[in-house]
This record gives sequence, structure tokens and C-alpha cells, in this order.
Amino acid sequence: MTAASHPLPDGIEWRTPLALLARNAALYPNKLALVAQSAMGGETRLGYAALAFAVDRAADALRTAGLGPGDKLAILLTNSAAGEYLPIAFGAMRLGAVVVPLNTRFAVPELLAAVEDMDCEFLVHEVAFDATVAKLTEGSARFTGRTIRVGPGGDWADRYEAGLPARGGFPEIGENDLADILLTSGTTGRSKGVMLTHANAVATGCAVAGGVDLGPRDTYQSPFPLFTSSGFHFTLMAAWWAGATMIVEPGVDIEATLARMTRERTTVYVAVPAVYIFMLDVYDPAQHDLSSMRVFDYGGAPMAREVIRRLAQTFPHVELRQTYGLTEAGPSGTFLAGEDALRKLGSLGTSMPLCDVRVMRPDLTETAVGEMGEIVMRGPTVSRGYYKRPEATAETFHDGWLWTGDLGQRDEDGYLYYLDRSKDVIIRGGFNIASMEVENAIFENPKVKEVAVVAVPHDKLGEDLCAFVVAQDGAAPTPDELATFTAERIADYKVPRRWVFVTELPRNPTGKVLKNVLREKARQDAGSVCASTI
Repeated sequence: MTAASHPLPDGIEWRTPLALLARNAALYPNKLALVAQSAMGGETRLGYAALAFAVDRAADALRTAGLGPGDKLAILLTNSAAGEYLPIAFGAMRLGAVVVPLNTRFAVPELLAAVEDMDCEFLVHEVAFDATVAKLTEGSARFTGRTIRVGPGGDWADRYEAGLPARGGFPEIGENDLADILLTSGTTGRSKGVMLTHANAVATGCAVAGGVDLGPRDTYQSPFPLFTSSGFHFTLMAAWWAGATMIVEPGVDIEATLARMTRERTTVYVAVPAVYIFMLDVYDPAQHDLSSMRVFDYGGAPMAREVIRRLAQTFPHVELRQTYGLTEAGPSGTFLAGEDALRKLGSLGTSMPLCDVRVMRPDLTETAVGEMGEIVMRGPTVSRGYYKRPEATAETFHDGWLWTGDLGQRDEDGYLYYLDRSKDVIIRGGFNIASMEVENAIFENPKVKEVAVVAVPHDKLGEDLCAFVVAQDGAAPTPDELATFTAERIADYKVPRRWVFVTELPRNPTGKVLKNVLREKARQDAGSVCASTI
């Protein structure tokens, strides 16, 4: 049995994203469905009926351009073109095509590898990427006559206006048909394509809506890029499942985010932990009215415990929710409700609806309370595997489970705690050290704004710890000061001996810290980094 062999429960009536959209168009035709920026300038504001119409119109326009069932459509659009992105993406799905969102921060070689690996036949891109696409198609006939340009001077606006949604004749889409191939972050080597079906997307919507407590009266706001699983499934599918309003932010701009929350009366916001750290620095109750906000959800990376405490103090009326999941699972996984945010400080919570999440040993037995093991998942949100990567699929999806590569443990109440990526566990002198535990201890120092701990080679111990620290504005902590502070909170062998002070941490587009980059930097700078005497 594979991890993808779990179908949607029979009780779920709407079994594709397009069916969800049709339901909402019937139930809430004039309810605001989408607030997003348009590539043509200005803002797109569509009700559910208008959004459904836009999807069908885009489908006919794409059909006229030659897109058909089974074709793979690469999309190179930023969130600043979200008003076009979503009709195009779901219009392609209406035709039975497969959507491949491209990372807009990729260099040309990375883009070329992605479109070749995913067998993309068509490309839609913003006019801002004209030069990139010219290099991408140089010497290749892959997209000859099969590119569409979005934005001022592009051809999409005319194609879209000529679309005739009433023409119909769209193919029947099944729940097990492939909907999209979402690229992993690609922090090491070529990106893998995670295959997700229409049923996976619907199941993710159900799971996440439950995880963040989303309903039809909510206005849901997020800056997650649409080329990520967080932006394309976690936010949008949950909004459609709940019948909520979705606000797609053009990017991370804290002042603009707070102004948008105030203006739109946002009720639920989701972002990576780094955004909340920046928000705490900028938020001014005299300027920003967040009285409508009822849930802050943080996911995509572990949240430092001290930041959770500060959020609770600054926004006492807002429920703090932690969510955890992987692209390979929709993304879905676990959630921690606000009532447990401080009682179970640092926990990832319990399983979302439709998700079975456990901690296992390699022999497929569950770990005991407090015992470290690998986090595994199964359920209808889980992917069928990686596109054209049978070996990687077999390594990650086996014995009926998705093996996440994340290490965790359960407490006596069954709550999950994240410890580290399996590859990020530091083995110093025979002791296993989870970087998250060390980071939490360092982060309690008021002079520390951000911190990431990685392993560096050591000639006697095997590995040692190196901490990369971003100091609070105006603060100047020393290695000895931080080492002494940390030694008062965790065992001495867990205290970093090497400290590097930086202005910012390297991150991928979803906000995750790129520890592979930090490990390489620590290795190269081993002779010049600051050291403590502790």
C-alpha cells in the first residue's frame, strides 16, 4: 500500500476545486471571494459568481490558444498578478490541464530544469519576465507559439476578453485526475515535482479550514507566494472550502499588511514566523486597527517560544494558532488551537481533519512518550509521489505513510513537538542535539531578534554548534554574553561555541531559513567567526 491510497471520504460532496467554486457561486454569488492585485494595475475584487465566470472565460481563452487535457501549463507570475493568476490556473484545470507554478525567484538554469523535468508544453508569464523567458527559450522550441504574456503590452488581456465561457464543452474532471505539480523548494539540487490531484486539493482545503478555524464570515489574508503549496493550496483551498474571502497580498510589506488588515477588516491571517517578528516591531495601535482580527496562524517554519509570548501580550484578543504541514501532504498536517498556545508552548498540536499524523521508529512502531522519532503522515491530502522520480517517491512514500524527514516527539497528552530536520540534528561528541531547542534558549535573550543554529565539522567532536544571530536594533551582544545566557537554560554541551552576527538570515520564498546556506558559510568562515570562552 502506498501513502496515496487513501481516498476522500464518501461524505464529502464536492470532490474537485472547481466543484467547490461552483458550490460557492451558487450559495454566495455576490459574496466577495478574492481581493488581489492585477498585472494591469489596480486591484481585482471578485465575488464568487464573478470568479467562477472568470475561470470559465479564462478556460475558453486558453483552449483557443491550444491548451488541452493532460497538457502541462507552466505559470511564471508573481502575487502582483494574482488577479490573473487564479483564473488562468483554474481555467487550465477546467480544461483537464495540469498547472505547474514556477518559482519567480529562480534563475534561468533553475527555470529551465523545472520546465524540462515537468514536461511543460505551455508557458504563461508576466511581461516583467520577458528577458528571462527570452533566455529560457533561447535555442529551444519547447514553447514556440505557446507562450502568453500577462500585463501591459501582453496578449492575455485580449485573449481573455475574447473568451466565451458560455461555449462550454469542457471535459469532465475526476477527483483522481492530476491538478497541479508543485515544486519543492529546491534548496539542494534540482527541485522535485509533487503531484497533487483534485481530491488532494479539496482534502487540503477541508483539513486547513479546520486547522485555522475558517468559516464563511471570515476574511483570510496571507502573503504566501502563489507558486508555493502554502499560497496555492493552504490558503486558497481552505478559503474555498469555507466560503471565505481570500486576500492575496502582493508580497511581504509589514506596513502595507497592517494597513490592509485595517482596511479590509481581516479576521484570519497566516504567515511564516519571520513576518510576525517584523510585525511586532512595526505595529502601532494608534495607527493600525486590528480589532476584527480573531486568528493569527503561523506555519512554514517553527515559531520561537518567546515570539509566541510577545504576540500573546501584544494581541490579547487574537487567538494564536500553529500549523504544520508539508507540500507532499497538500500541505496539511497538524494544528495547535489558541487555547493551548501557552499551555503547550512550542507544540505543533494534534492532527488536522482528514490527517493521520504519528511519530514512528524505522521499524514502523510508534515511539513512546518523549521519545524522538520521524513524523509520518497519511490521508487523502497526501500526494501520490514525485513526478518522474520513482526512487525519490519510494524513499519518501512507503509502507502506507509519507515519511517527512522531520523529527519529533509526543507528550503524555498526545501533542506533537517538532525537534529538527533529520539532517539538521547536530551530533556533538556523541550527543544528539536538536537545533530548535538551542534556538529557543538563545531567543529568550532580549538582545536577539533572530537566530539559527547549524552544525560545523570538528576534528575531535565530529560536529560542533554555530549560531547565526541577528541582534535587535541598537543591541550589541557578545559571544560570551550569549553563551553564558544560554548555558543557564540548557545543558552545557548544547551551547554553541561559535557565534556569527549577521544583519539577516537567508530565506527561501516562503520564509524558511536556508540552513544549508548557513552550514556552508559556517564551514568556509570557520577560522574567522567569533568564539565564546564558555
